[in-house]
Parts: sequence; structure tokens; C-alpha cells
Amino acid sequence: MTDNTFTEEKQNTAIDLIITLVITELAQESNQKPSDILPEFLASKTGRLLCDGSSKLWWSGPADIAEQYQAEQMQKK
Repeated sequence: MTDNTFTEEKQNTAIDLIITLVITELAQESNQKPSDILPEFLASKTGRLLCDGSSKLWWSGPADIAEQYQAEQMQKK
């Protein structure tokens, strides 16, 4: 029988995977290293929201999250 419960551990794993996909996409678009982008992303409003499972931002796709982060960065300039 399959366990269909969605635990906090599974949610955190899903968020970690989405962060990886978002960072990979941002790195490819900007020709930067993922290791350079990751700290800035995690410190951003978008990154903090994504890490907060209750915000449900992690339900969005990586491309949408990357666009939200880029829009946030453009507003800072």
C-alpha cells in the first residue's frame, strides 16, 4: 500500500528541488554560477517566501518563481 500523506519532510524536499531548478534557470539565463546566485536568491523576498512552506509559493513552477525573482531585482534598480 502506498503512503499518500504529504509530510513536512516531503514538502521541504519539494521546496529544495524547486530552489535547485530556479537557481539553475537563473544561472543559465545570466551566465553566472549557481553558487553565486543562490545566496542572493535565498536572501530575497521571493527566496524567503519560497522557503516558507505556508506561503505556498512552492506550488508555482520554477519559471514563474524565477520571473518573480527577476521582477523583484528589477524593482531594486
